[in-house]
Amino acid sequence: MTATRINARFGLLALCAALPAAALGNQALVRAYDRPELEIGQAYLTHYAGQCLALLPKHVVDETGVPAFLREGDTPLLGEAAGVTDLGDDLAIAEVNGAITTDCGFSMSTISRAVDRRIQDNGLAVIRSVNGDGTIAQLAVTIIDDDGRNLLRVQPTNADNPMRKGHSGSLLMIGKAPVGMLLSVHARSGVGTVLRLDRMLEKAEGHVSGAAALTPSAAAGRERPSAEPPAQVVGWNVMPVNAAHRAVNLTAADASAAWFAEVPDWPAEIELDLGGARRVVSALELDGTQVPEPGALPAQAEVFINVSESKKHWRSITAGELQFSEGRAHISFAPVWARQIRIVFGAAADGGQRIALRRIGIKGP
Repeated sequence: MTATRINARFGLLALCAALPAAALGNQALVRAYDRPELEIGQAYLTHYAGQCLALLPKHVVDETGVPAFLREGDTPLLGEAAGVTDLGDDLAIAEVNGAITTDCGFSMSTISRAVDRRIQDNGLAVIRSVNGDGTIAQLAVTIIDDDGRNLLRVQPTNADNPMRKGHSGSLLMIGKAPVGMLLSVHARSGVGTVLRLDRMLEKAEGHVSGAAALTPSAAAGRERPSAEPPAQVVGWNVMPVNAAHRAVNLTAADASAAWFAEVPDWPAEIELDLGGARRVVSALELDGTQVPEPGALPAQAEVFINVSESKKHWRSITAGELQFSEGRAHISFAPVWARQIRIVFGAAADGGQRIALRRIGIKGP
């Protein structure tokens, strides 16, 4: 298992500043943890004041409980909503956590609002969405109505290739530029209702510019004590079996359930941030008590650290078999400075396709 392979999973995907403010590289598939096989809808990724955000239909949020995101790309990145606010008109905004935040699209303030000009130039457009494997699908549509303020209506150019429920949240594109977000599709006529991009961004910017945080719970998650800041899970590459067993639970201070996830293809990876601070670490404690399946405890692990404050440079510091005694395993190594830690698990104790762990503790010398 090499550092090159690890970096491919969570590595930064470069954004070129010379590109126009298009939607390419800015979309994610939305799934529900309790029903990961279903494609519930789509989301548009952007950022504001350093925070990764997702814009998506409110009814898509309601169907998921905790929206889980899979970002488009050759190495799709995972994330989840930390807090959601209803902006009205079936539009919601979510603060995003997870590896997906390493490439969250363009700044909200730089996205072009020239919807009228683009529609006047060309009434032909496409509905752009993300497939379950991170690839992109495009459906040709015609814009048949525009109220000039809030909504557009579109219909497929080929009646045999209709829009479907999972397209909710997809972007309406003219060329390489977004002009709106698909909210719903009429069951009988097949006509889709689209919220114009200028109106969508107006609502989103009005909210984020006037609020210190999206929700009280999200604000609490960003607070830092005056003493040593707590570690937080900021990246993962496998989906939990349900919303109760998420990766973020691994550093929870409360009685949250253990992390319990499906692993279609090993390895399973967890990335931890040490609160933005540089700290000396010398050991990890893996708490495997109270897990749903003891056979799903990890059997092998490799530990990487990053000390850079800007671009991450991962360095492997130890690897080997894990030995759990009374439900706990310890990984010790020579003291090192670190800002982030990545743990790569190579297999489960029973050789299966699931992994479970209650908590991860970080120790100093």
